[in-house]
Amino acid sequence: MWAGILWMSMVEGGQCSMVGLPPINRDLYKDSHPITHQITSLGHKGDNLDRYLMGRQFMVIFINFTIGLCGAPVADAEVLGLPGWVQSIFLGSGIAMVLTNVNIGQLTAQCNAS
Repeated sequence: MWAGILWMSMVEGGQCSMVGLPPINRDLYKDSHPITHQITSLGHKGDNLDRYLMGRQFMVIFINFTIGLCGAPVADAEVLGLPGWVQSIFLGSGIAMVLTNVNIGQLTAQCNAS
């Protein structure tokens, strides 16, 4: 599960960087960040960015479902002695994993990359 969240953060951070870097002159970071220069040179050519964003979205959906399945609670799990209705909302609906994934795997990486 944690490997999936780490993978998600790399995908989200990469997406923000790819979308944010087109207006920047690539020669500015050619010497200091050669790998980034190679990636953006390929990614910003033609309609490659649109293709990347579409494929990335399918990968994000796959990773989200995988993380949700890996972090699903076991049957009859009790958490911190919370009432049944609270556990049903957070564990039964999967909202606990959604919040974990969004806060750790997506928003943090997006904010840092942009």
